[in-house]
Order: sequence, then C-alpha cells, then structure tokens
Amino acid sequence: MLEVSGRMSVSLSREELLAWAGKSVAFYGLDLTRLSTVLLAQAYSFEINRIFDTFDLAQPIKVLEGVCSSDATPPADQFRHAPLTGLYKKHFSSPRFLPTNLLNFLRSKEGNRHFNKAWDEAARVSGSQYIDEIFTKHLSHHMVVDPIEIKSTSNEMTGEWVVFHKHEGANYYLTYAFHTETNDAIHERVVTACEFDDLPFRL
Repeated sequence: MLEVSGRMSVSLSREELLAWAGKSVAFYGLDLTRLSTVLLAQAYSFEINRIFDTFDLAQPIKVLEGVCSSDATPPADQFRHAPLTGLYKKHFSSPRFLPTNLLNFLRSKEGNRHFNKAWDEAARVSGSQYIDEIFTKHLSHHMVVDPIEIKSTSNEMTGEWVVFHKHEGANYYLTYAFHTETNDAIHERVVTACEFDDLPFRL
C-alpha cells in the first residue's frame, strides 16, 4: 500500500491505482507498467483533490510516448544538478498556470514589443484621442489572448514537471515535481518509486 498525500489522504495498492488509471480516458494508449506507483498515486491525489486535471498530467507522457504530437510545452531536457543529474523532466501545463505564462511573456522583450504593437492598434481602432471603452477592450483582448496563443503555438508554455528515466530504450515515469521543491526532495521520491516498484534500475 502507498499513502497518497494531499488534502485528502487515502491508501491504495498498485493494483487499485492501475485499475483506476486503466478506466481513465486520460491514460488511454499508455503503457501503465512504466508509470510508477508514486506517480499514479500523485495523479490520483491531484484528481480527487481537484488540484490538476488528469488529462493535463497525462499529456506530456503521451507526447513522449508518441501518442500525441504536441502539448504546447518545451521539449524534455535533463536535470543539470545533483542528485537529479541524468534524469529527464518534461513540463505539463494547466489552466492554473495561465497567469504565470502570461506574466512571463509580458516581462520578455517579445512581450514588450507585442504591447507596443497592441497599444498602437488599439489607438487606431478606437480613433479617439482618449482611452475609451473600444481602446481598453481591444488592448485587454490582445494582451491576454494573444500571448497565450503565441506561447502555445511555439511550445513555450510552462508549468510543473513529470520526471522520468530512460532505461534500455524505454521511458520510466517516476514522479511529478514542482519548481518550489528542492532537488533532494524530488530525488527522495524518485528513490521511493524505484524501490517500491522494484524497477530494473536504481537512481
């Protein structure tokens, strides 16, 4: 049994978690044997506590497994610092990350250029010497909707991570991780995932 922590605490066996994932459309098409019990327990906890949608959690895995073509986030890359060196991470995104993605864009050079362009367009559409309702509606629309579309189409949406390891040509998905966590805390869950499921490698 593995304890699922979160707002609601439950204990489920791997068999029960696999049964849950097997019935979920979100995990359809994936090899569940390469999803650790730790990761499945996190996904279950996130779902029942309404923290993340399971489709958002499964999407980066589907992309890595070739089930889906894109998830609007950057390609997977490796951790560069111990003790996670050699492990891979792939972003998953969620509606709750929209404010962060929007702020990241607006603070960038591209965002600054986009703001100046949207401001000029709003003034032209309004035709007024003052900031009126037409101006504010045009500007607010293009400063909220456009940045998200730009980041999505360029695969630059950010969020949190799914952590995985490559072994003998296959990906093993070990845990979800957060930017606010330390590398040691993430690594501790990785070790637990390897030991709990008796995976064919140790990290």
